[in-house]
Amino acid sequence: MYYRIAEITVDSDVYLPSYSAFACEAAKADVKLSWRRDLPPGGTDMDAGTLKVRRLPDGWFIHPEERDDLGLITNKEYTELCLIMGDPAAETGKQTEWLVRSALECLLIRRGYISLHAAAVALDGEAYAFSGPSGMGKSTRADAWIEAFGAQLISGDRPLVNVSTMELCGVPWDGKEKCFLNARYPLKMVCEVRRSGTAYARAMSFEQRCSLLSQQSFVPMWDTDTSTMQMMNLMAFAKAAPIVRIFCGPLPDDAKAMREILEKNELKREQADMKAKSGFVLRNVVGEHLLMPVGDNIGQFEGTVVLNDVAAFVWEKLQNPVSRDDLLTAVLNEYNVDEASAARDLDTLLDTLKSYDVIEGD
Repeated sequence: MYYRIAEITVDSDVYLPSYSAFACEAAKADVKLSWRRDLPPGGTDMDAGTLKVRRLPDGWFIHPEERDDLGLITNKEYTELCLIMGDPAAETGKQTEWLVRSALECLLIRRGYISLHAAAVALDGEAYAFSGPSGMGKSTRADAWIEAFGAQLISGDRPLVNVSTMELCGVPWDGKEKCFLNARYPLKMVCEVRRSGTAYARAMSFEQRCSLLSQQSFVPMWDTDTSTMQMMNLMAFAKAAPIVRIFCGPLPDDAKAMREILEKNELKREQADMKAKSGFVLRNVVGEHLLMPVGDNIGQFEGTVVLNDVAAFVWEKLQNPVSRDDLLTAVLNEYNVDEASAARDLDTLLDTLKSYDVIEGD
């Protein structure tokens, strides 16, 4: 069986159900995928998120965190892959496809692609990708564009983007949507999603773009050479790609308002971000919002900070990079208060948080 993903062709001895739409006829392949039962030599496993990776003399053994009797052996170039499993008919499925995906993403990095954590749709022959932190609403924004404009879902999770041609490609791996669309489109825009009751969009600095991409793209940290190639890809993409931060709600009317803003290129100017430092959590104790240190910060931070409702709301917004003006807009959308008072109180709060050394940036 042959499968073609973006520009690579895989000759597979194993049937991969989610790859069916990517089946093709081919005379030669870039990748050979086989299988066997016997395990590779033992050794020390490195943590790679939800994967474990073991260095082999001529490559890697990649396996799920919870088991090592199922895995994938790959050479250093990610062109020779061998699944380790007992019975392909019984075990081929989500986990094996996940392992194959990890190796193919590494090869595609070497071919100038990035695998972007985003929900992507096609509209009028172009692709829009909605990215950002988990839980921010990427899928709901994609759904809103589908409902508002009849856009087509390309991928709900990790589409590929060719950095040199600025094309976005569908993939045979996906999130809960199970969308396996074998198609490619010119990339119109990458939108970093933020929730807001007011629709607007903001330009992003090169540093902000790099930060977004490094957090929302696949980087195989176990492989120094491939990771270095990926960082070069991300920097080139950050320089050249249309990337903006959008603020809007999740409904079709919000999508219509946002598309009009993007079509008219009515972007607010870029602003510096600030963000809450790690090592602090917000707890509600008997109706009080308490900002408490955790881990190593317990010994370095004396006591807790008591926050009112507005301050607690601001702290939650600071869990992701955000500018001062966008914080102010969020407060005005959430609370019935005049702008001058809100701005004055926000600046006082931010100065207080900075004095406690619990936020960084700006």
